[in-house]
Amino acid sequence: MEPSELVARVDFDEDVTEEEAEQQTRDLVLLLEDLDVDEVGVAEGEAAERTRSADPALLAGAVVVAGAILKPVLAALVTLLGQWIEQSGQRSVTVEYGDAKVTVKGRVATKDVEAYARALNEGAQAPGGR
Repeated sequence: MEPSELVARVDFDEDVTEEEAEQQTRDLVLLLEDLDVDEVGVAEGEAAERTRSADPALLAGAVVVAGAILKPVLAALVTLLGQWIEQSGQRSVTVEYGDAKVTVKGRVATKDVEAYARALNEGAQAPGGR
């Protein structure tokens, strides 16, 4: 993972098929493309254990967000992820950014969005992070 990238990994429900996982991952990419970042896309690489993908070059459930990721972008990301989880019916999305890792499990209360964004931002600023 590049220093200016974060990865969001979806924890799909057990009954989600590979095709559904891929489609929901692409839907999440489309939703996140409205963020003020350089690029949003499906992660590529070797399929890790517990990921679902018919094509091992695409990691269903793993989305990469690249570019200058500022604190307001992190807050918008957390809000969008919470809304997407609620609409898609999936379990959660874990966001990894620098040394930080937070898990969003549904709609995030407005008062809590700042705490999630701050935790991600601090992880990115830590040694080894951004």
